[in-house]
Amino acid sequence: MNLKRILLYGTFAGYQIGAFVFTIMVDGHLDLLALLKYIPLFKYITFLGMILIGLDIFWSWKERKDHAELIKMREENEHLKTKLRDIQIAETLKQKAERV
Repeated sequence: MNLKRILLYGTFAGYQIGAFVFTIMVDGHLDLLALLKYIPLFKYITFLGMILIGLDIFWSWKERKDHAELIKMREENEHLKTKLRDIQIAETLKQKAERV
């Protein structure tokens, strides 16, 4: 991940953790009357936000891993193509030598 993405996720994760902790504190200790009925919903929404951040980080890691594997597979494919061409050329030369 580049630096901008890391800063964004760090800030967003900090906000989500802060909001989650705040909702737990408010849900358990403060009486805000009108807002109290929305606190559990807000708690679950912020927790969902933290799960989404985790999923995005996981997918980013998996994408980078898959890309590295793809590059390795392409290199191996090129190597095998070159080997096959060498074998075909050797076979062609052998057939020409037998004709003469």
